[in-house]
Order: sequence, then C-alpha cells, then structure tokens
Amino acid sequence: MERKIRYRDLPEEEKQIYWQKLWQNGDTEFHLFQAHPDLVKYEDKLLKEKCRVFLPLCGKAVDLKYLAAKGHEVVGNEYCEEAILQFFDDQGIEYEKSQHPTAPYEIFRATDKKITIYKGDYFGLNSSIVGKFDAIWDRGSFVAIDPSCRQQYADIIYDIMNTNGKYLLYSVEYEGNISTSPYNVTAQDLDVIYGKNFDFSVLETYETAYFNFVHLPVAIVSLIFLKSKK
Repeated sequence: MERKIRYRDLPEEEKQIYWQKLWQNGDTEFHLFQAHPDLVKYEDKLLKEKCRVFLPLCGKAVDLKYLAAKGHEVVGNEYCEEAILQFFDDQGIEYEKSQHPTAPYEIFRATDKKITIYKGDYFGLNSSIVGKFDAIWDRGSFVAIDPSCRQQYADIIYDIMNTNGKYLLYSVEYEGNISTSPYNVTAQDLDVIYGKNFDFSVLETYETAYFNFVHLPVAIVSLIFLKSKK
C-alpha cells in the first residue's frame, strides 16, 4: 500500500493492514535507532526516581529499553504486532505473551518484568486495564491520531495518570496540509484539548526537516510539559 493513499480515508481494517505492511517492509522513517534526544534532554524534568512510565503508540521505540535501563517500570501500547516483535528481537529481550483476562489486549512482557507492551487499540485503554502512571512520554502519538479523536485521546491520558503526574508531549506545527500524520497542532488546539485537565507550558521549540519523508520540508516542533490538575 503506497504512502500516497490518504490514510484518514481508509476503513479501520485497512488501517491495520497499512501499518502492518509499513513495519514489515521497513517503511518506518519515523523510527529512531537510539533514545530520542528530546527525551534524554528533558528526562530529569519528566521522571522521578523509579517511576511508572507510559509510551502510547510506542512502535519499537528504543526509548522503552532506555527508560527500563534507568530503573523505571515501562509500559507501552502498540497497534501493530510486527512492531512489538521487532522491538524485542532488535533489543535482544526475551518476553512472554499472554491475553488480558478481561479486555481485548495481548500482553507482551519482558521476562525481567521491566517492559510491558499492550497490543491493541489505544482508544479502548483505561486505568483498570493498564493501571496508573507517574509519567507519560508522547513522541509521535498525539500527532499521529486523527484530529477528530484528540479529545478522547487526551481524556484517556488523564484517566491513566496519577495525581500530579507529568506528561511530555512532542507537538508539530506547520503551514499547508499533508494527507497523513503528523497532523498539525496549534497552540489553540492544545489549550482546547488539554486546558481543562492539565497545566502546561512550552519547554522548547525548534525547526526540523525530519518529516521530509511525508513531503513536509519544514515543521516546528514544540516540547510541551503538562501536569495533571488532579
């Protein structure tokens, strides 16, 4: 399936096939082969000693292993099984696979219990399934979902956060329009979606050509630091 197809117009079943093929074919230019530099830069602000951390739509992010090596309990959510299998294989981590007893999620858990990935739909998650978290690192998840789903997305984040939980959000803004993610996020969007339940501030903004692979030559990345109002 070619990237030129407008992803937002695909039926749900075809979206699953789309992602499976991207991972199988290695058409994943968004993947980094090291811990994300923005996470490394701001981890001391986001994380306390040995906290529980969630990475939504984690793919096979090296960040999972990076955070686990720091002593944190790391939990990810990923839609595509191929990405999960590649993560454990690439990182040389042994794992066990099980079925959640009450929810439609397969659970991939490292045998040392430091990393757990829930395979399934992010929008079905809640705190009774994955528990509560002290910190959330959102690199490429919020900007990947359809804009019509943003409020539901943010409500789930709020539900799974502990009191005074911290949330580092990677946001992208640009001129023009593209047919796939990352979707444009303005300051007004952030205030509407997150303002009710979170206090937030901009840690940093910078210009990037990282998204050239989706024909987006220039974008402005903002690192947003949010704290739950619980």
